[in-house]
Amino acid sequence: MSKNRYKRPLIASSAAAALLGTAALVAPTATSANAAVDTTPVKVCLTGTTSTTNEVNVTLPKVAVEPVLQSTPSYLGPCAAYGTPSALGNGNVRTYAQQDATGKPLSIGFVFPKTTLQNLPTTMTDQHHCFDINGNGVIDEHTECMGGHERPLDLPAALTGSSGIPYKWALLNFNSMGHGPEGIYDTPHFDFHFYVQPKAERDAIRPGPCALAINCEDFATATEPVPAPYLPAGYVDNGVAEVAMGNHLIDQSSPEWHGTPFTQTFIYGAYDAKISFLEPMITKAYFDGLVSGTNPNACFPIPQPQAWQVSGYYPKNYCIKYRANRGDFTVSMENYQHS
Repeated sequence: MSKNRYKRPLIASSAAAALLGTAALVAPTATSANAAVDTTPVKVCLTGTTSTTNEVNVTLPKVAVEPVLQSTPSYLGPCAAYGTPSALGNGNVRTYAQQDATGKPLSIGFVFPKTTLQNLPTTMTDQHHCFDINGNGVIDEHTECMGGHERPLDLPAALTGSSGIPYKWALLNFNSMGHGPEGIYDTPHFDFHFYVQPKAERDAIRPGPCALAINCEDFATATEPVPAPYLPAGYVDNGVAEVAMGNHLIDQSSPEWHGTPFTQTFIYGAYDAKISFLEPMITKAYFDGLVSGTNPNACFPIPQPQAWQVSGYYPKNYCIKYRANRGDFTVSMENYQHS
C-alpha cells in the first residue's frame, strides 16, 4: 500500500485533535450567561498541537480562533506554500505564499524561526561580490565587498505558476555591521528583496570600481532614470548602485533621514530605467523587540507609483510579525491589487 494513502488521515487526525481541544477551551465562553459569541467564519490553517508540517485548511467561528492559535502552531488564512529553505544562523530562511482560491496572492514573504537570529555571521560580507577598487592588490572587506551575507531564494512553485505574479525570486541579505550611509543604515539589519527582475539579469550586474563596487557601464545602466509615472513620489536616486543588485531608490521622507534611528524602511530597486525589486529593510534589533514585546506586530504602507511597468498583483502594505505559537517571524507584502 502506498504511503500517500496515509498522508491525509494523519493530517485529518491532527486537525481533529486540535478542534477537540478548541471545543473544550471555547465551551465556557459560549455557554456563559448573556455572552455575545462571535461566530463570524474565519479561515485558519490548522495543525496539531505540536506539528508545524501537517496543515489543513478549515473555517472556524471567530470565537474559536484565538484558543486554536494559543494551543497549536496554527495560523490565520489559507495554508501557505513554501520555497526551499536556506541555512542562516542557528536556523534557516525560506519564502512562503498564501493565495486565495483564484490564485490571487494574500501574503508573499519570508519566514524564519527565531533561532535564525542566533549565531549570525559576524564578518562584514561573505565576499561573494568584491572588487579591488583602489588597485592595491588587496581586497578590503569593508569598502570593496558588497551584499553582506546573501541567501538567494526561490519562490513557491504554486505562486510563480499562477497568473498575474510579477515576482521571479527573492533575496535575503544580512548585514552584520550595516552599510552606508554612515549614521543612517550602519547598524545590523536584514534586507528582504522581492525581485521582479529575472535572477540571470541580476547575476549579470558586474563588479567594478564605480559606486558600490559596480562595473561603470552597469552603473550607468542601473542609474538610468525610472520614468516618473513608475516612481513613487518622494523616492530619489542617491547613486547607490551596487554590484549584483542594481540601484537603490531612497524615500527621504523616512524617519531615519530626519534624526530618528533606523528601525525599518522600504526601498525600491531599479535597473535599466525599470523597477527591479521591492525591499523592506529591517534591523535585527527590531526583530528582538518583537520577541520581547517591545515592538508590536505591524503593517506599514508601501508608497505607490502611479502605474507599474509590468502588470500584475502589487502590494500596498508590508508587514513584520512574530508568531509566538510557532516561534517564527514573517516579513511579508500584503493587501494586493492588480495593476
